[in-house]
Amino acid sequence: MNRRVIATLSAGHFLTDLCQGTVPALLPFLVAERHFSYTAAAGLVFAISAASSVVQPLFGQVADRLALSWLLPASVLLAGAGLALGAQASTFALVLAAFALSGLGVAAFHPEAARRAHLASGDRRATGMSLFTVGGGVGFALAPTLTTALAVGWGTKGVLALLVPTLLVAVLLGRLAVGIAASPVGNQPGRATKAERDDWRAFATLSGATICRSIVFFGLNTFLALYFMSRWGQTAAEGNRALAVFLGTSVAGTLLGGWLADRFGRRAVLRAGFVGAVAFLTLFLRASDRTWALALLVPLALCIFLPSSVQVVLGQEYLPNRVGVASGVTLGLAVSVGGMATPVLGRLADRQGVGMVFVALLGVQLLALGLAFALPSAAGRGRLLRPLALSRSRETGRVVMARDAGDPSCPETKPRWT
Repeated sequence: MNRRVIATLSAGHFLTDLCQGTVPALLPFLVAERHFSYTAAAGLVFAISAASSVVQPLFGQVADRLALSWLLPASVLLAGAGLALGAQASTFALVLAAFALSGLGVAAFHPEAARRAHLASGDRRATGMSLFTVGGGVGFALAPTLTTALAVGWGTKGVLALLVPTLLVAVLLGRLAVGIAASPVGNQPGRATKAERDDWRAFATLSGATICRSIVFFGLNTFLALYFMSRWGQTAAEGNRALAVFLGTSVAGTLLGGWLADRFGRRAVLRAGFVGAVAFLTLFLRASDRTWALALLVPLALCIFLPSSVQVVLGQEYLPNRVGVASGVTLGLAVSVGGMATPVLGRLADRQGVGMVFVALLGVQLLALGLAFALPSAAGRGRLLRPLALSRSRETGRVVMARDAGDPSCPETKPRWT
């Protein structure tokens, strides 16, 4: 595994997801400064969410066919520039257009970056993908705090400060893209052997499980604080403390899932995470004490986030000829479809109470578990899809790629898998 390449891609993932997470945090300031209605403000979130997720499979198709490495720095620049322009624009139409452009940058980055992370991970694909995935999770989690600090100090113009890390990361990705382009095989899409076919049925089953997991995550993210407030009469700050515990465990769960998957298998970790989620969510619902319920959030979050990188790797192995498409669906489209279920859960909470939302989430998690046990083995697929090993040339210092160790097309390099 080439850690330097993975770290660079993870930094790009951090920036793009930071841009996406900044928009919801900006809404109170945009409403106050621009006097937007709540409907208009919600439309801004929808614009960046739709642009960043629905078209990801299309960018994945482009990545599989053309392998455009320059998309990596260009997409990060577009995401950051669109966000900065939207924060300064004076009319709703301009803000909407700018945020939509930022969303397109986010969408363009994920499939190509995930494909490169897949290739750079070598025989430790789940670990490499977990390191790549966790960058986005950290960026999205830090967005509200960072945005609030900038906006309170300098208003919406403070968001311009995010252009500094955006430019730095774009430069790093640009250097990576130059190294890839200079390699004899760097800009060729990785292909499976002729005997290896895409398993669309297995991928559809995995996508269903991913959607179910996304529904559970968005449900917990939306209603966890409200559950503590309604059941135990806690304040909003105390309820948000429970949410912080849940989200704070996400990094550990993501990294642990990747590490375990490389040692015990993708399906085993996916199923273990879903089994644990069912068990701990059941215990959480039966908890009669808020301290016990708060403690249960740690193992529950670990189990919820264990499959986050594993599902991406499995999708790539089910579609070895369409790694970009698989990445676009498992990272973007399927996750967003899960988020669209949140209004339905809100209606259920209005009619039956917040507690019934968690009962419904338990049912959805059981469905995900059933789908996980229906997944066929992807054993051997990773070996048949020969990875492009990324390494740094000893003579030129550039990042180059070779089909495998000792590839005569790149004799000056020695791929690093450690």
